[in-house]
Formats: sequence, C-alpha cells, structure tokens
Amino acid sequence: MSDSPHHSGGYPQDQPEHIGGYEPSPPEPVDDPPRTTVEPLEGAEEPADGPVAAERFRRTTPARRKAIPARRAGGYWRLASGTVTYVMVVGGMADYVDPRTRALGHLVFWTLIGLAALVSVGREHRHGWDPAPRWPWLAGALGGAAAVEILVVAVGSPTIIVGSLILLGLALFVLLLFG
Repeated sequence: MSDSPHHSGGYPQDQPEHIGGYEPSPPEPVDDPPRTTVEPLEGAEEPADGPVAAERFRRTTPARRKAIPARRAGGYWRLASGTVTYVMVVGGMADYVDPRTRALGHLVFWTLIGLAALVSVGREHRHGWDPAPRWPWLAGALGGAAAVEILVVAVGSPTIIVGSLILLGLALFVLLLFG
C-alpha cells in the first residue's frame, strides 16, 4: 500500500496502463447469428393476460435429429454368470431333492439358454450386425449341466454350498473394489 496522496491504489480508470507501448486492438465487429422466428400456434386462442411463456419460445425450425445406433453387448458375461449361478443353485440342492427335479431343472436351464440365444440372433438380424459365434450358448448349456453332475458326484452338495458362498463373497469383494 502506498501512503502517497496522489496514488489511491489500483489502476486509474480513465487512462489504462499499456505495457511496452502496445495498445489493445479495437474489438472486431461480430456478425449476429441467424435468428429463429417465433410464430403462435394456429387456432390457439390468446389468453386475456397475453401469450403463454411457452408460446413465446416455440421453434419454427426443427432441431437436428441424429439416430443413435444400437451397440452389441460386450462379450458373454451374462451367459457365464447365469451358468455359474445355475451350477451353484442346482448343485447345492442336488442331495436334497429328487433326481427327477434336478433333471427338470436341467431342462428349464436349457430352455432359458435357448431363448436367450434366439433373442441374441433376433437382435443381430434387427440391427444388421455380423453374426456372433453360436458355440458359447451350447457350451454354456451343456457345460453347466455337466458341471453340476460332476460336482455332485465328486464333492457333494454341502461342499458346493460352501464353495458357492466363498465364490459369492469374493465376487462381492471385487465388485466393492471397483465400485
């Protein structure tokens, strides 16, 4: 701060300080953007107190429309997670239900996998995508059923239940890590 009576601080407003003898160039004239006209709706009656606010801002030129293309899903993670869940559930209940109920579970699983494959094929045709490989659907259906039967014979349902809980805990931990 200066105690001088001639300098009150800051820059004087009437004479700006120019460094190096250069002065700023005058501003360039800016062309006004084209204006959109506003027209009232045909057949609409004006209220007694004037036009409605929305009517004053109605566009007469349409906005650009851009089609957003559909994207193909990334990989077969839904198929893999569904198959693993099926193995955990049916393998965990195998010792506690009738074998016919387990066979019915296999049939329902195969039906759901087939329906999911048909939906995937339908999306490919609808959006014009190149066909994806079909073998993962068959591998998921047959591999899931085979994994259930092999695990039931090899380790039993209680071990499958404990292993499923450990696997779900690890999956939850990883999900919490990545938010």
